[in-house]
Amino acid sequence: MEPTNQEQENQEKERTMSEANGNENVEGQVSGDAVENAKEFAGDAVENAKEFAGDAVENAKEFAGDAVENVKEFAGDAVENAKEFAGDAVENVKEFAGDVAENVKGLGSKIAGLFKGDK
Repeated sequence: MEPTNQEQENQEKERTMSEANGNENVEGQVSGDAVENAKEFAGDAVENAKEFAGDAVENAKEFAGDAVENVKEFAGDAVENAKEFAGDAVENVKEFAGDVAENVKGLGSKIAGLFKGDK
């Protein structure tokens, strides 16, 4: 017995629905792959961000350590320069005081000589 038009239409609908379901499965698979790829990409992005942040922290620590060392070195140099300057200043004052003392002695001798000569 030949299928009726209605039966043929029903068979055609079933075939069409079956194909549509097959396409949905393919679309679902493609969609699932896209989701997996997106998850993997996001995970990689997070890992890269963590690594970058870690590197940034390490670089900041290193920079801060270098800065502290530079400040210590500068402070040490400043202290040494201040000590040297103070030492030079003390020497200059001693030399000046010695010169003044010599000048006062010399002047005292001259004044004494004037008084001796007046007598």
